[in-house]
Amino acid sequence: MVTGITERNKLKQELSGLGYSMSYIDDWQPKTTLYRHKASYNTDGSLCDEVGTAVRNVPGNPDYVRRKAKIGLFTWKPGENCECSWCSATSDKK
Repeated sequence: MVTGITERNKLKQELSGLGYSMSYIDDWQPKTTLYRHKASYNTDGSLCDEVGTAVRNVPGNPDYVRRKAKIGLFTWKPGENCECSWCSATSDKK
């Protein structure tokens, strides 16, 4: 868990840069649902989970959510209005 004000502010800025509101760090829920914005593949290259797949009942703390956002998992569903790098790349191809 985030302990000092410096770490807390750094985490707020990082989450904000990933698309979260600045208040997420203050208002997070103990458990949340994350949605894949990047497909997941196993080691042989076959698809495990498609974009939009829900991953339920995961920790909602800001540090966990930040780590998962870096690999394409967010608390909102992917779509046309999403500005994450994975959704942006997909919409650029269309």
